[in-house]
Amino acid sequence: MIGAGLKSRIAAAIIVAGLATLLTAPALAFDYARYKETDLDDVLAQPRPKTGFDLNGSKPLRLEVTLVSYEETCAIQSLESTMRMQGFTKEQIDGTQVSRCIKVRSAKGKEAILYIQDVVRAFLPREVPLGSRLTLFSIHVFTAHEGPGLLVNEFQTLKAAPATAAKEATEPPCGCGSADFHPGVDMTSDKEGAPVAAMDDGVVIRIEPDDQAAVDAFNIGHCGRYVVVKHTYPNGHVVFSRYAQLGRIVGADGRPVAIGAKIRKQDEIGEVGPRKVLHFEVRPPVIGGLKIDAAWQARYGNDPSMDWSRYDPVNPQTFDADLFAGRSRKP
Repeated sequence: MIGAGLKSRIAAAIIVAGLATLLTAPALAFDYARYKETDLDDVLAQPRPKTGFDLNGSKPLRLEVTLVSYEETCAIQSLESTMRMQGFTKEQIDGTQVSRCIKVRSAKGKEAILYIQDVVRAFLPREVPLGSRLTLFSIHVFTAHEGPGLLVNEFQTLKAAPATAAKEATEPPCGCGSADFHPGVDMTSDKEGAPVAAMDDGVVIRIEPDDQAAVDAFNIGHCGRYVVVKHTYPNGHVVFSRYAQLGRIVGADGRPVAIGAKIRKQDEIGEVGPRKVLHFEVRPPVIGGLKIDAAWQARYGNDPSMDWSRYDPVNPQTFDADLFAGRSRKP
């Protein structure tokens, strides 16, 4: 299983790794090395303009801070306008999904409000308790009279102690993965034929009827019959969900589910197959996270219904659909 959401945050962070030339790299890997270790107090002490903005060339900075709050309101339009001034493309700016900021504290006790990508911020409450130290990988976009405009692309916490139990060198129960890579979670069922429901409103974009289908990654087993649903939210975010190792691909009325079918949250889209295991995964598209390698292109390049598989999966257990969709929670 994907560990602690790190891989998904890396994918999200590549949306704005720096200037345009850096976004053309085909490899999906976060370049920690390019972020220069910097003292936040030094950044806060830099001269500030009386009006307008000083542009900082989106310098990559590595900052050690204390987390004060998970959510702060901030002037998102300032980030967008200064990115535009520095030559970021419309695609890059639109792909930088920032709706809230966070508050942090420096080593000398000074507080600062920082921009942070929504997909990255979604993991903070699960991984970083308030008052904890963490490392932020950010770019210094601008400086205003109020302070520096820093955009957080990724974070790291103190590394957890290594597990004492040896990891079993076996494939996951669903057979869709390996001991080292499992792009989702497995949910077991007491019986074959149990209903499988969609995680949210969406449209069916792919149906795989082959019970021996090997999908997306190479040499990691067979994912069997599956359905892929595209979820598009009012805030512009899109995410794909996949339900694999199905038996029959049918709705609650027993009729086959078809490509293009509009579904509602919790609508039945299939049944658990003979393994009595449902393999479930979530994939949010991020700019810079596309698979464009020759192997993928040769296998799926002419099949638009496989475009969802260009994107890396995130951990469904830590993915917050409401936060991602910009929906407010009921008290």
